[in-house]
Amino acid sequence: MLRAARARKEIKVVSFDVDGTLVTPGFVDRFWLDGIPRMYAEKKGMAFEQAFSYVTSEYDRVGEHRIEWYTIRYWLQKFGLDIPYQELFTKYQDLIQIYDEVEPVLSALRDAGYDLIVSSNATHEFIDFQIQPLKKFFSHIFSATSDFGQVKKTNGFFARVCTILDIAPQRVVHVGDHWVFDFLNPRKIGITAYYLDRERRGTVETTEENAEFIIGDLYELLDEPAH
Repeated sequence: MLRAARARKEIKVVSFDVDGTLVTPGFVDRFWLDGIPRMYAEKKGMAFEQAFSYVTSEYDRVGEHRIEWYTIRYWLQKFGLDIPYQELFTKYQDLIQIYDEVEPVLSALRDAGYDLIVSSNATHEFIDFQIQPLKKFFSHIFSATSDFGQVKKTNGFFARVCTILDIAPQRVVHVGDHWVFDFLNPRKIGITAYYLDRERRGTVETTEENAEFIIGDLYELLDEPAH
């Protein structure tokens, strides 16, 4: 059983972030910081280092507060790269690593009757490609950027997810590795949130109130570990 259900028996939905929660972030990083600059270097006949400097400066110029920053097609068009993004995805697909405990935990939660969903800031292109082996576990996949045109997972994002699912926030658990977007924001509307600190960095402010909601891996979501 889900650990949170001990205190809140009405829990029905368990929501997961993707990068850093279900999969390691290596694939995404290599796509943006190696794949795009390398293709641009080949197109322009310049050194990779020069292309990297230009491409990343353009990323910074647009900035993460604009929706274009997250949009693959925008950057391919901007840099004049006539290549399907799927081709670049395939090039780096070996970097996709699902954390060891993910499938056992998802399986245990599904078997216990919980409805599992994805709530991510990533675009659908990245989500769908990275979690292909896991999609069988999820009834819904929500992208803040692709579905709602939002650049961050605000409390409004989580409220819209609950509205679409026709479920009260108090019946939802969310887990992710960002202190603000996966922990503080969903809690503002009544969702039970867990902050996933895989590296045990201890960089967030731990209080008596939130200590039990800071976990080191997904096994800690369960009353009885699945491993």
